[in-house]
Amino acid sequence: MKSYSGENLLVTHARPTFAESWFHQHYGVEFGERYYTDPIFRTEQDREALWLVHERFGALGIGKKDPEPQPHLEICGHRFLPALLGCELFYQPDQPPAVRHLPVGSVQDIAAIRKPDLAANQWAREFHRQAQTLIGRYGNVDATINHGGPINVASNALGAEAFLCLAEPSAEFRAFLRMIAELCVETYDQLTLLFNPHLDPGRELFLGNCPVVMMDPETYRNQVFPADHYLRSRVKKFGLHHCGSMDRYLSHYQALGPCEYIEVGWGSTVAKVRQAFPTTTLDLMINIPAVQAMPQDRLTETLREMVSQATPRALIRDIYMADIGPDVPDTTVERFVEAVNAAFL
Repeated sequence: MKSYSGENLLVTHARPTFAESWFHQHYGVEFGERYYTDPIFRTEQDREALWLVHERFGALGIGKKDPEPQPHLEICGHRFLPALLGCELFYQPDQPPAVRHLPVGSVQDIAAIRKPDLAANQWAREFHRQAQTLIGRYGNVDATINHGGPINVASNALGAEAFLCLAEPSAEFRAFLRMIAELCVETYDQLTLLFNPHLDPGRELFLGNCPVVMMDPETYRNQVFPADHYLRSRVKKFGLHHCGSMDRYLSHYQALGPCEYIEVGWGSTVAKVRQAFPTTTLDLMINIPAVQAMPQDRLTETLREMVSQATPRALIRDIYMADIGPDVPDTTVERFVEAVNAAFL
């Protein structure tokens, strides 16, 4: 289900997000093909999921007692762009959709991958169909797309071949990343804006750079940054997500230009991020093993220090712990929320 930043505010700055496997194991909720192809079923199941979280953790300010419908168009989970590029989707009852990597064995194969025609592509047509269904039922729809970003999409579409291309740089792979950046812009203009005309026509896009932490900063600067910069140059309101420590990449991210919003990966020196982006709203991330490993007083002190380094408070939104699975005990969630609340006192 789709999780929205700031959803729990002002009740708590803590934002735990629960994986599909958590809902499936605890409540039998399924995320198979029907969830992604039947938009009304998806919307009503998401409402139930928010209520289930409230039933379990409502005393902590998590979930919603009487959730309103939040119709959205994550019709492939976070794999919409790989699907547009031709990847085959696989549905699972307790996981988001997975994709089969495109069959490439050389840079020439990568160069042969064409940018999809959004007027004819089957997934773009499905996006239209579901949007019209949801608007007809609920009067509105969230048509924002989790693009991921050039390297994120490439790693999903190509698998290990994407990282081999980084190890053996080529003009063909850089062109592929640029094509993905262009596709991000085109899907915003031709799909998102069509159904969310209230959004800024100057574009509001978020760059998800999950794989960047697996490469050295020089590789990022030489191979990936040009596509990221192309995307950034065409976006008026820009956000950034970085898994893991950002410290080594901050100068390159500064070169992208101003950010309105950054999700700061666990392990980052928050003070350095704030120094690099003094006017940017920050979400601070902590991973589940770190929360579980720390005694409560140390967890609270760690989060308090992160908040202190991220000040001013007006530019801090959430602290979040993502992808809670069924093996994570409720006490971990409770301890996390308690520590976040104490950190903001």
